[in-house]
Amino acid sequence: MISNSFDIFIRTDAYNAVEGDISTIVSEINGLFGGNEELEAFIANLKELGDAFTLSKTGLSQKSAGMKGLSQGNKLQHIPEGLEAYRPFINSSSNIAWIDWQIKGSQQFSELSDCCPYCSSDTTDKKEQITKVAEEYDKNVIKNLVKIIDIIDKLGNYFTEASRQKLKEITLLPNGLELEHIDYLKQIKTQIDRLSDRLTKLKALKGFDFKRDKLVRDQLNAYKIDLAFLTELNSDATKQEIDSINSSIDEVVVKAGQLQGKLNQQRSAMQKLVEKYQTEINSFLSYAGYKYKVQISGEDDQSQLKLQHIDHDDFVSGGDQHLSFGERNAFAIVLFMYECLSKKPDLIILDDPISSFDKNKKYAILEMLFRRKSSNCLKGKTVLMLTHDVEPIIDTVKAVQKQFDSQVFASYLRFDTGLIVEMSIDKSDIKTFSQICTDYLATDAHSILKLIYLRRHFEIVDDLGDTYQVLSNLLHLRSQKEAIDTREEGHPVMDSSKLEEGIVQITSSIADFSYDGSLERLKDKRSLKDIYDNCSSGYEKLQIFRLFDGVEVDNSVLQKFINETYHIENEYICQLDPTKFDLIPEYVVKACDDCLMEAGF
Repeated sequence: MISNSFDIFIRTDAYNAVEGDISTIVSEINGLFGGNEELEAFIANLKELGDAFTLSKTGLSQKSAGMKGLSQGNKLQHIPEGLEAYRPFINSSSNIAWIDWQIKGSQQFSELSDCCPYCSSDTTDKKEQITKVAEEYDKNVIKNLVKIIDIIDKLGNYFTEASRQKLKEITLLPNGLELEHIDYLKQIKTQIDRLSDRLTKLKALKGFDFKRDKLVRDQLNAYKIDLAFLTELNSDATKQEIDSINSSIDEVVVKAGQLQGKLNQQRSAMQKLVEKYQTEINSFLSYAGYKYKVQISGEDDQSQLKLQHIDHDDFVSGGDQHLSFGERNAFAIVLFMYECLSKKPDLIILDDPISSFDKNKKYAILEMLFRRKSSNCLKGKTVLMLTHDVEPIIDTVKAVQKQFDSQVFASYLRFDTGLIVEMSIDKSDIKTFSQICTDYLATDAHSILKLIYLRRHFEIVDDLGDTYQVLSNLLHLRSQKEAIDTREEGHPVMDSSKLEEGIVQITSSIADFSYDGSLERLKDKRSLKDIYDNCSSGYEKLQIFRLFDGVEVDNSVLQKFINETYHIENEYICQLDPTKFDLIPEYVVKACDDCLMEAGF
């Protein structure tokens, strides 16, 4: 599920400390390779010669570079009859370039004229000789031959005297390889590969190269090289290098017990981490309602985080093909958290990470990110989370503040007229709509605005009694005589006593309330426009805008926003105070301004 699973989940500071101790012990072996140019060259040349040949079921592959170079014999030393005149060119250090030049010139220009394209002399009687070069020589074959001879020459004294002689004979054969030559090259290839592989492993020896089920002492001794079984390489020069390496291994064997302990400590810590992370992630997936589980599988530093569906035993390959958009996002957030814990950045930014999730999943992700031990999540880290969603603010700042150790600081950002304004959000700023209405009625705001908030209050408490009926009639611009009762079938004219009772209740909340006086102001569009212009927030402007009779918004999207602002259950129950935090987008208020201007206000 993630390319660097081992680095993120296993390579902790504690792991690195133990790995450092292990490296210190085994450095007595791989330290021999550092700065030892002769040994490095020996290993490189061994690998190059070994790579020149490929083993096949029948011996050596004819397609390998070494076999191609030797298969036609050494035509650099044994120049075919009739081409002796070209010896200075064939034997030169530029022979490959000359062969390529000669063949291309012959192929491109021989049909144009009987003259030499270089000196213009007549070549009629030499055309057979010229074309024979292309028949006898292939630049790639010669290139491979030269390369093989060069590598064997570089290895030189690392071969026994007898081996050097046999290899020289093979590289000087006039007519190519016989079966006995191929068998011998196969033997050389096998011994070179064995020694090269052993030296390469020793050079990069690390803790994970020691298998769990074997004693470190036995594994170290198995790394020692016995030249008695590498007969073709058992020379004094090779013996000198190998004796030094074997001596270093012996020195580390003395510390085998110490190394064994460090390896056991490292693997035990790894197992605990694997179990810990699997439990954490699988618990999250379970209580968030995802039907998946993860498993960290693979040996040592090849460990990988893999995914399973709870109803199947096989791992899911290609998570993008199986996971939904939401599931992929949930995994991405959790894995990002673990990557942050691994890399320890100074600042972590989460850009609207949970707005698209269901409520239970939103809180499950917040809990995973911030509610566990600080070493296991982002608690105590500097995290900037940007969101359009008020729910995580309600949860972390008010509803379950203590569960987040009161470490959350929230701010409201508003972009208006080219400026970004930031306002701190405190616990007291998050109110029920009933609280907002009650607090607003105690201010010195315009009485028309208070009427709007009071009507909203009765809506939220689901009290459609006399007071609500009076407020609704008033805001629909009905006179007292025209007032209707929406509680009765057919919406008859409201009973005068009920109307009076409603007015009395409104007066108890708005002291200077007058039904007729308020109705007059509501019908006076100029007066209404003055109230609109003096509103302190976009929320209030929208409520006043809806009172303008005959002013229409052509855009249906804007119309829905204006008509249904805060008609969402959760935001009625608990929200930011819109008189303090201007939650209405600037473009919506601007659209209302334009509509009023077009209507002549």
